[in-house]
Order: sequence, then C-alpha cells, then structure tokens
Amino acid sequence: MAEALEDFRARGDAWKSGRLQRNVRGDFSAWHRGRPWFLLWALDVDVPALRPMFAQARQQLAPWQLHGYRRQPHVTLGLCGFPAQARAPLPGDRMQEHHAAGESESLPDACSLAGLRRQVEGLERSAALSPFRMDVGGAGSFTSAPFLAVHQGGELQALRAALALEPALQHLDDYLPHVTLGLYRESWLTSQLQQGLRAVDGLPTVSLQVQQVQLMAYAAADVGGPLVTVGAFDLCSRRMRWHPLACRVLGGSWLKTWDE
Repeated sequence: MAEALEDFRARGDAWKSGRLQRNVRGDFSAWHRGRPWFLLWALDVDVPALRPMFAQARQQLAPWQLHGYRRQPHVTLGLCGFPAQARAPLPGDRMQEHHAAGESESLPDACSLAGLRRQVEGLERSAALSPFRMDVGGAGSFTSAPFLAVHQGGELQALRAALALEPALQHLDDYLPHVTLGLYRESWLTSQLQQGLRAVDGLPTVSLQVQQVQLMAYAAADVGGPLVTVGAFDLCSRRMRWHPLACRVLGGSWLKTWDE
C-alpha cells in the first residue's frame, strides 16, 4: 500500500500532523444560502463492474465513516457551482432578495447558463477527447475522506482542460482523480486507519471503459447525499443529452434557451 499512503501523507498540514478531519451533518445554510442544487462535472462509475469492490472498500472502513453517506461512486472532474436562478425570496432574507432580483450570477460560486454553455462547447471543440479506459484500485486518503485511486493516461486532465472550469471553485491545486468512499466522522489519528486502508489496498483493481462525461448535481443541504445526473456528454458523438431531472435542477428557462 505504501506508495499511495506516502503520497497522501504529504498532502496538507492535517495529514502531516497525523490527524484526520471530522465531518458533521448539517444543512450548511451559510454556504448554500437557500440555493437547492450544486453542479459538478464527473464520470459516473456506478456500474456493475465496480459496485462489489466499492461496497467491500466501504465496509472495510465503516467504523470510521460518517453515517448516512449515500453518494454513488464517481470521479469528480471539477466543480461548476450553484445554478443561477431567480426565485421568490423569503420575508426578510436579503440574500434571497438578491437572488430574486436576478443577480445571483454575480455570486462567486454561481454557475451561469453562459458559463455552462462554454464548458460544453469546450468539450465539443476538443480534438483530444475520445472514449478511453481507466483503472480503479488502491487505497488513499485525504484528511477528510478515504478513497480509491484512479489510474489513467492523462485523459482526465484533457477533459478538465476542455471544460476550463472556474479556478476559484476548484479546491485542490493539484488534481488527484479518485473515487470517494465516504467521510470521516471523527478526528481520528491516521495510525488508526492503517489496517483498514491496507485491506482496501488489497482489493483487486477494476478496469472501466469511459464513454460519457456527466453533468451531475447534489442537494446542497444533504451532506453526502446522492448524486443525480443532469446531462451526459457522449465522447463519440460529441453531443450533450439532457436527462429528465435537468428541468428540475437547472430550470425550464435554461433548457428552452440552450440552443438559441
């Protein structure tokens, strides 16, 4: 295991100090400010080939995980932000009045229709993109979450370059592709995790074929809640296909004006 663990021990002061980060359940209203959905680009790897290994890995680390984590296996490419939508404010809520006035696009963590259109156009124009294979296997850990490592030949970096996501929304300076296994529920000593991580590291590697890139969303008030697919960009046809939940997440007006 050790090569992966040595790499991740060097990531951040908390890991170096030998202690992990505690996660808590809450609605994080100061962050989402009443906005219901948060968007991200990802690879949906919730597929039959990976599910057994993902479940085994989560079981190995269950004693240290925050209860109620329901997010499906996925590989995040980058964060988009909150879809900018106008809506009626609650009485006395100045922030929601700000949104209702149609000014939510000015917030630094907002995702505008124009911004999302640029991201899709970047995928359409990139000559470097095509279906590819990647391997998932091996244990790793950030200070807040354990994960399965993802091994590929630079295709994910090409996807991120094509998307050209807003740098201010990306939390890590050095992108490290991974499949999150959950969230730590206490500030454990890293030494307490070694046995569990070794067990995960011994699981067989799974090879996956990637044909699509997904635009996904999660309910901002639900920590570790499930992801929903808003749309999928096919790497063969170079076309974006919207899923039924897109209207609910993005708003009908966005989809009506998408091709205008």
